Amino acid sequence: MLRCQNLGIQFGGLKAVSDFNIEIGQSELVGLIGPNGAGKTTVFNLITGVYKPTEGSFYLNGQRMNGKKTHQIVHAGIARTFQNIRLFKKMTVLENVKAAMLEELPYSMPQAIFRTKAYWAQEQAATERAKRANPRILSPSLHFFLICSLFQVL
Repeated sequence: MLRCQNLGIQFGGLKAVSDFNIEIGQSELVGLIGPNGAGKTTVFNLITGVYKPTEGSFYLNGQRMNGKKTHQIVHAGIARTFQNIRLFKKMTVLENVKAAMLEELPYSMPQAIFRTKAYWAQEQAATERAKRANPRILSPSLHFFLICSLFQVL
């Protein structure tokens, strides 16, 4: 599912991550643990497209992700949460997944305010899509656990 081969990044003359290798299968739970400054966050930034690797490659379901923009990586199935995972604590899991889809919803502000038929139709379509989703989430919370196939766990 996720494979990193000799992944690394260099900032000027400093190698922040070098020769990082990992292979994570479907529904596998893996921890990435290390001391402060070891490069854990940098690895997540590489895999989610925040940083572009200066060496190596990473693949999701056999598709090379190097060079893709962050939104393309998210669309392929890799997303990131941050350590403050309670931003939307009063929302359900489904509502949180839909919140991440807001950019893709074509209804206008007036349609949302007045709850038009178009708004409800698009909301229903988004709900169905969120239910069918099989997101793979990279989360730096809880000692940087990689959580694959969130809905299988739920």
